[in-house]
Amino acid sequence: MSTDQIVIGLAIFLLAGTVKGLVGLGLPAISIALMSLFLPLSEAIALIALPTVVTNVWQASVGGHFWHIVRRQWPLILPLSVVLYLTVWLVGQKGPGWAFLVLGTVLIIYSTLGLFRIRLTIHADLEKPLAPVIGVVSGFVAGVVGVPIVPLMPYLQGLDIKPVELVQTLGVVLCATSLTLTASLLFFGVLDGPRAIVSGAAIVPAIGGMWLGQQIRSRLSVEQFRQAVFWALLATGLYTVATRLL
Repeated sequence: MSTDQIVIGLAIFLLAGTVKGLVGLGLPAISIALMSLFLPLSEAIALIALPTVVTNVWQASVGGHFWHIVRRQWPLILPLSVVLYLTVWLVGQKGPGWAFLVLGTVLIIYSTLGLFRIRLTIHADLEKPLAPVIGVVSGFVAGVVGVPIVPLMPYLQGLDIKPVELVQTLGVVLCATSLTLTASLLFFGVLDGPRAIVSGAAIVPAIGGMWLGQQIRSRLSVEQFRQAVFWALLATGLYTVATRLL
């Protein structure tokens, strides 16, 4: 990475952290979406590893429902982690040429669901049989593009979980995902020394951005800002897909 790319990358983490502080979502998705515009996807995935671990551990530790969530979600977490590890192993250092198409498609689906507030309702009887399937697909997506937001996020949001517990549930599942991703990237040499240093340095602007977002939250229309974030992700997804197909 050049010095300019490092500076731009750190600025992206500051922006993504601010968005997460404001609306409670989007740090890995925004970081990957923007950095993939000027970096190889495998490099962008490596750079989000450590900031994502730190922010997810923070989110997972708050709420008092940790072990209850682990007992409920292990049928999802276990296959997700195994498939994620195997996918990173199969994808390797450079990643497949079609990975950007997967990323663009994921961003389009995620932003469309957010823009139109489309929310699934998953009956309790379907949770156990669906959990391993969602885990396998989400693990594959995370291994290819670094973020498991589709189908993981719509699935978790569709379960019968109280809002406060849902925030911690997302934190616990994403914490397991980010820890597995980071360990896999380290083991297979994708997160090497120079990338690990930049990824570690990115923790500071990511946390700083989250603090900033929380401070200015009361001064902005969070809903309008949230809509703007989803429109930006949609535009990035469409651009990513278009540049690979045209």
